[in-house]
Amino acid sequence: MSENVVKQDLRKQPEAVLFASGRKMIADELARLCRTTTAVVQQQLQELKLEYDSKDSSLLLIDEADGWKLTVREQYAPVVQKIVAETELTRTMIETLAVIAWKAPVLQSNVIKIRTNKAYDHLAALEKSGFITREKHGRSKMIKLTERFFKYFDVKTEQEVKEKFKGLGPEAAASSPQSQPQQPQLAETETAAAISNDGKDENVPS
Repeated sequence: MSENVVKQDLRKQPEAVLFASGRKMIADELARLCRTTTAVVQQQLQELKLEYDSKDSSLLLIDEADGWKLTVREQYAPVVQKIVAETELTRTMIETLAVIAWKAPVLQSNVIKIRTNKAYDHLAALEKSGFITREKHGRSKMIKLTERFFKYFDVKTEQEVKEKFKGLGPEAAASSPQSQPQQPQLAETETAAAISNDGKDENVPS
């Protein structure tokens, strides 16, 4: 493979990540996901920005103080506004989804143990967006990934799912500032043994 082809491939990686995330991302995060250095990513993005600026494309690469974002040009915004509103996920929602992706099918109570009670809102939003389903399972709920999840993230197998969410799995998500469990983890049978009337597990503090 020629040096020019390799360079083009490296430039496409942050472009692909920005496209898939649908949100603003800092160079450090992109570098981690692309397994390269921040300096290399910055150079790739600058070159990519010039490329988008010079061609007649509906897309635009924006460089702001708080990160980079691949978006549509203003004249096309009304066309995609509704779609973006329905599919864009925040960083914390992606981390919760990553826990589910690594463990699915998984009890809701186990996700809450890792992500804390704040994840209830994430689960509701992810279910509404069609990425997961929640079905009653004894006194708990069983969470499963949907066909929409696999199509949206372009994955087919369990291994592809784990590769896609590498660095955002249960251990990484649990160490997030938004995820600080307040109680020792209980056995799954104990966790599933009690659930309140509003659908939240009683053993997890509100």
